[in-house]
Amino acid sequence: MTESVEFRLDPVNECLWRRTASGQYERVLLTRAEFGVLDHLVENAGRLVTQREILDAVWPRTAIEPQAVKNKVFHLRRALDDDPKRPRYIETLSRRGYRFVGKIERGGIEDVHVPPRSARLVGRDGALTELLRHVRAAAAGRLQTIFVTGEAGIGKTALTEELQRQITASGLTMRVARGQCVEGFASREAFYPVLEAVGELCRSPDAARVVETLAGRAPTWLVQFPALMTRQYRETLQQEMLGATRERMLREICEALEAIAAPKPLLLVLEDLHWGDPSTLDLISALARRHGPARIMVVATYRPSDVARSAEPLRTLKRDLVARHLCREIALQPLSEAEVGEYLAGRQPRADVPPELASLLHRHTEGNPLFMIAVLEHLVESGLVARDHEAWRLLRPAAEISLVVPDSLRQMIGAQIEQLGENEQRVLEVAAIVGMSFAPAICAPSADIDVGDFDECCDSLARRGHMLRRAGTRTLPDGRVVQRYAFVHTLYREVLYERQAPARRAMLHRRRAERLEEVF
Repeated sequence: MTESVEFRLDPVNECLWRRTASGQYERVLLTRAEFGVLDHLVENAGRLVTQREILDAVWPRTAIEPQAVKNKVFHLRRALDDDPKRPRYIETLSRRGYRFVGKIERGGIEDVHVPPRSARLVGRDGALTELLRHVRAAAAGRLQTIFVTGEAGIGKTALTEELQRQITASGLTMRVARGQCVEGFASREAFYPVLEAVGELCRSPDAARVVETLAGRAPTWLVQFPALMTRQYRETLQQEMLGATRERMLREICEALEAIAAPKPLLLVLEDLHWGDPSTLDLISALARRHGPARIMVVATYRPSDVARSAEPLRTLKRDLVARHLCREIALQPLSEAEVGEYLAGRQPRADVPPELASLLHRHTEGNPLFMIAVLEHLVESGLVARDHEAWRLLRPAAEISLVVPDSLRQMIGAQIEQLGENEQRVLEVAAIVGMSFAPAICAPSADIDVGDFDECCDSLARRGHMLRRAGTRTLPDGRVVQRYAFVHTLYREVLYERQAPARRAMLHRRRAERLEEVF
């Protein structure tokens, strides 16, 4: 590295500045989580920082998959143009964590106006345009309720973070508060993600006004934050709190949020609503149905597959709000092969991206952004793919690169499988023996499972969009028309196949061959 410092870390604006050859600075846009990871690494430069430490520092009191750290580091390396094989900034210590080995100064760039670099989220232009339209409507006093849906890893959080950056870049003054539902005991606490979001407002630059509004309009909420309770507030609110109920808390927070948003519009982001508690759903319903002007936009993200299994009230709520035209749904779809190539090119319009690499990533991940990033990182770490400045290179012919599921994804997918019922797991394991697509009428008998039960299980999973999708029909030699299904992702099938003992796989392969011989 040259003697001059190439980057500066700006803690005020939560961004990274890069020094160009001309001596000027350009802004490198980072998400809040990416900035948090980099800031923690720089603050602890020279020593080992474990994944657990990063999770606790960047996502305190929140259940986040360890894979999130790996993904953020991957993006940071791209921003820093850092090679994991020859790191100048972030060194990976296998199975232990990371060490920051470079030099980045802290501080903003004074008296220099630098327009943000374009950081368009690949494949999400339509969704961003629609969200920004709803932002303008909320700013005009028309309350907006938006559900952003999609499978795990599809980019729901990335979309809401990009929306926040777009709002800032547009010059619109807007409060932003985020809360995350958490699987486990916390998800049963009334208003859990809303409390997290309100707590963020109470730490904002305008915290004094927010606290004053809570004291006057929502005392049952102010007492949830003991650190904000002055002696005067305690004495004043002691009588107010007598007989406090969940219904009162709901009424109070609706009025308080409207008051907080009156001088400055409020964007309230509630993530992973499939783990949400009933009180939070009641709040979304109450806000969406309120009459009169309100400068509030609620954006709630969730995975439909988990809603069908564990949070039916959310499905019911959304159906009712949609029927009454009180909400909108933005369903995120996987990236196309062209969009995968666009992602690889990044912000370099003349970047050299081999079409075979884009095709390989799309074929292995079906366009799921999280899976794509993990597989790409695995290919780089395995010495199969390399990037030199603006050019990507395949170090082995694409046809010779076989699919290996990265450990991080194997753990994540394995956790999803374990959440399924025992019968569902058994059905999927049998289907994985067959291949990417299968017909229950053919493969169920080879596993001694009733065909009707097998088909019903597959249909249920497909309706939820969980691991399976419908794949048309097939006509058998005896004239019967049977339903076919396919795995949503190759990676799901690979994990389900690998988790079975070799002897069991051999037995199921033999029984399937016998069944095929019988049918055909």
